[in-house]
Amino acid sequence: MLRTMRDNLKSLSITLWLVIAAFIVSIFVVYGMQSAGPGAGSKTGAAATVNGERISWQEFQQAYRQQVTTLRRIYGDQWNEELIRDLGIRRQVLDGLITSRLLLQEAERYGLTVSREELAAAVMNNPLFAEEGKFSRDRYRGLLEANRLTPERYEESVRQSVLREKLATLIQASAKVSEAEAWESFRAAKEKVRVAYVSLPRSEENRARLEKLQTRASQKGASVEKLLQNSGLKPKKPKSFALGEAVEEVDPSDSRAFHLAILRLKEGDISPVIEGQKSLFLIHLLDREAATREAFENEKATWMQQLLAEKRRWIWASWIENLKGQARIDISSEVT
Repeated sequence: MLRTMRDNLKSLSITLWLVIAAFIVSIFVVYGMQSAGPGAGSKTGAAATVNGERISWQEFQQAYRQQVTTLRRIYGDQWNEELIRDLGIRRQVLDGLITSRLLLQEAERYGLTVSREELAAAVMNNPLFAEEGKFSRDRYRGLLEANRLTPERYEESVRQSVLREKLATLIQASAKVSEAEAWESFRAAKEKVRVAYVSLPRSEENRARLEKLQTRASQKGASVEKLLQNSGLKPKKPKSFALGEAVEEVDPSDSRAFHLAILRLKEGDISPVIEGQKSLFLIHLLDREAATREAFENEKATWMQQLLAEKRRWIWASWIENLKGQARIDISSEVT
């Protein structure tokens, strides 16, 4: 379960800086918890400094409470307080604040600004403040007052969010996808294969058994299909599938090793002994069914948009990692 939760948290952490800084969706939960326990906000000094700018303990504690509240909602009954330590949530939150601060510094360096009109549009387009589909000034002020927020403080958080969006757009502008690149990606993703395979639970005895069978199958003139049929191992022939798709009777924990082995095979080849998390495999590639150009033309526009979005995300993530690597960041030992 912990591995699953770590994987989920990884996907959350990619956009954590947006959640922390924007306060658009869960801002009211956070500020409703300002008195969330003894000692909250009592520390002085800085949780971290970023190129000389301080991240206060109060700022860190508020963001930390927000993230814990969000995760409790996501995981429900699976949540327990030990996961705060096991998942490294304190450090995840601080990393998000550091990234947010770096992005604001870079936005300033690039000379990016937010006009009054842009700020007003961002506030008025927030569905939290809508009544009957339209922005309500009374609802806006009422929600802020109920959560002890001034319009100035809230609008500053929105301004910062818009700045980060502008910076992301600027950095991602270099992303391009050619038709040839899209075709290669489409062909690799849509190609289907047919295989026959045998499998056994992982053990040294079973590995030796499969290795002996593989040696015989690799001999010149050997009939792989007959050898598998006569092995006493009940070879399986799933229906054709694309690489990456779930395969009948292959455990999900073995799927990655199974698919990578097929990727390396030519038609008619038999694999070496493949080791998954639970099982050992011998895989015979029967044939490949190539994706057609006609199918690509039907999906080209959508496919190119998906690739472009993926490339933009990669450019943005790589740029942020490089930015963090060059920054002067000091973190209080009390955070970890």
